[in-house]
Amino acid sequence: MGADLGRTFERNWDRYLTEWQELLRFPSISAERAHDGDCLACAEWLVRRLAALGFASQLLPTSGKPAVFAERQGAPASPVVLFYGHYDVQPVDPLAEWVSPPFAPAWRDGRLYARGAQDNKGQLLFFLKAVETLRRQGGPMPTVKIVIEGEEESGSVGMLRSLDGWRARLKADVLMVTDTGQVASHAPTIVMGLRGIIHLTAALSGPRHDLHSGVHGGRAPNAAQGMAELVACLHHPDGRVAVAGFYDSVAPPTPRERSLAGQVPFDAAAYESQTGVPPVAGEPEFSPVERVGFRPSVDVNGIHAGFGGEGSKTVIPARAVAKITARLVPAQDPARCLNAIIAHLQAHTPAGLRLEIPEQCAAGGALRLDPDSALVAKAKAVLDALGAGPTAFLWDGASVPVVAALSQVSGAEPLLVGFGREEDRVHAPNESFSREQFRLGFLYAAAMLTAL
Repeated sequence: MGADLGRTFERNWDRYLTEWQELLRFPSISAERAHDGDCLACAEWLVRRLAALGFASQLLPTSGKPAVFAERQGAPASPVVLFYGHYDVQPVDPLAEWVSPPFAPAWRDGRLYARGAQDNKGQLLFFLKAVETLRRQGGPMPTVKIVIEGEEESGSVGMLRSLDGWRARLKADVLMVTDTGQVASHAPTIVMGLRGIIHLTAALSGPRHDLHSGVHGGRAPNAAQGMAELVACLHHPDGRVAVAGFYDSVAPPTPRERSLAGQVPFDAAAYESQTGVPPVAGEPEFSPVERVGFRPSVDVNGIHAGFGGEGSKTVIPARAVAKITARLVPAQDPARCLNAIIAHLQAHTPAGLRLEIPEQCAAGGALRLDPDSALVAKAKAVLDALGAGPTAFLWDGASVPVVAALSQVSGAEPLLVGFGREEDRVHAPNESFSREQFRLGFLYAAAMLTAL
């Protein structure tokens, strides 16, 4: 089967690449309303492709962007597989840093460059191509259900609100997700946990308008300075989150989890070389791996206030805005943590300034898998057979907001195996995904479906 799959991939690679490029041309940015039409067009493209693969496919409306749902019956005695992916992508700013236009896919040195090349259109498409191959070969397949949402990059709000009404449709045994990555060595990786996420926008208002800093400096409250003080108070000097009650439900990793996580080496010097900064943020009593995999965090994603252009403009800004997110671990309730952060900000708002929270979202909880489950063992055997190195176990600090809720609603055991790498630059300019990563994902998906 492995050799046959490899030959099939090589014979069909040019067609796969063409379809991949076609999918990437849709500027399906869910966070920007100007692209609502592009998101719908992308979803409709997927419905047509899935119908051509023999699936009963349709759009499922939500309060936001529509989801794509498809189902194809398989062998009666086999488990039901539910595959999750998303067709929306991140915004492209800063546009000037792109070497080639973000929605004009460009092939360079074995990699395809475009927004969404990896996250999640590339990793979505290799799964669809694997299903196509198995169907054409005529071998036994499980029943496969596919749900592809359009708001993962903006909180999955529409899908989260719709899940309860989709329980019967989504019922499954295994939840396959490929929207994840590999460890630094590029060994095949089973992601054993994802952090949950909440986000909010904090706005501070002061004077009715910007004021002259000479006339009013030392007298009028400064919204920019106040925001700097406000976001600084979210953490203690040692890096711990200062929000009251934030750590109340946080449990340490089990000895088994800590043992498996410790098998993946972390090179602090390599990390600094790759990112430009040392791994010194967060709680100092935990290792960098534990801080990301097993501990929560609060981050300031952006601060905007006053004048930022060339030269000088001597003003006291009237308004400042901060974007804040928190990553959560199992047993932390997203709504409770969001309310705790808001209460903390309210309690520490500087005198003379007014705090508003114009946006807030408790997007989804954290997920933790059983490292000793039969499904994980089966996936490890499939990945080991790829010959790309011993399979690694990773507790990932990232979030796929809807996966925990989707697992609960469907009753399916999650299996998170993707082939993303740091060099793919997801969420950044010049995002890309390589032919080799696509090939490995294709081989894994086909072999795993066959094994099930």
